[in-house]
Amino acid sequence: MPVVHWNPWTELERFEHRLHRVFDLPFPRLFPHGPHTPWQPPTDISETETAYVLEADLPGMTLQDLSVRLDGTTVVIAGQRQRPHAGSTHQHGRMERSCGPFQRAFTLPAAVKQADVQATYAHGVLTITIPKADAAWPRQIPVQAA
Repeated sequence: MPVVHWNPWTELERFEHRLHRVFDLPFPRLFPHGPHTPWQPPTDISETETAYVLEADLPGMTLQDLSVRLDGTTVVIAGQRQRPHAGSTHQHGRMERSCGPFQRAFTLPAAVKQADVQATYAHGVLTITIPKADAAWPRQIPVQAA
């Protein structure tokens, strides 16, 4: 019976090769950005003394593709990014950019001035400025001598 020397590095290299082959396949369960999978644009929310500012990355979209709604203290952004080259004969080797409909909702912690909300879209970034209600502003309380 011949003696066979086992090399753990060889097994590891085989496993790595198989793993690379799996991740190079278009497998919707491993990659959540398939054609029918919802996506969520990355969004930042910051706060100043007088307002909340929401910024969402939405490159490649138009104003007609976007919807912004304020319901009490909940901001809802929704839209749909169209797939580039839809209906064309392009053969894609890889598609990583998410397309299709999306909806995100964010609840703010304090009352806001609904009538003064502003939304702008420039350079692929949707910016929504939501002024706080006067009661939500921090206020300085003077201290008096007793």
